[in-house]
Parts: sequence; C-alpha cells; structure tokens
Amino acid sequence: MLNAANPEQENLEEVIVHELIHLKMYQLDQVTESLITSHFEEGTPAWDFAYSQFFTALEITVEELAKCFLLEFGENRELSYGRCSL
Repeated sequence: MLNAANPEQENLEEVIVHELIHLKMYQLDQVTESLITSHFEEGTPAWDFAYSQFFTALEITVEELAKCFLLEFGENRELSYGRCSL
C-alpha cells in the first residue's frame, strides 16, 4: 500500500523509514499546526504562508533524517535524492 501512492519510489526501506519518522514527529507536527491555526485565520495569505512553509520544512526535514539514517544503517543505499511526489 505504501508504494501505491508513489510507484516511482523503488526503495521500500526508504519509504518505510520516512513514514516512521513522520510518526515520531507527529506530536511536534500537531503542536505547530495548532499554533498556526490559532494565530492566523484559515484561508488568509498569512495562514497560507505559515502553513505551507511549515509543511515544506517538515517534509524536507523528514526526508533528510530518513536518508541520514539509511545511509548509516540501511540495507539498500540506493536512495532518491529528489523530493518525493505526493
């Protein structure tokens, strides 16, 4: 099921580690999202900017942490170096 969303991704180990890091960061994700929604009205340019910047930074951070972990401990070191398609 994981690879169905992004069939170009051939390294399932990378996908699984990436998603596990998202689970580990979920609490931080929720706190930050709550701060954004409590300080900005949804749909305003300020909300759109804060929300998109946060989720872009979150996704980049998760990708980099996953790659660092896999380069050190992974079996398959053939990693994607571009942003994953969502």
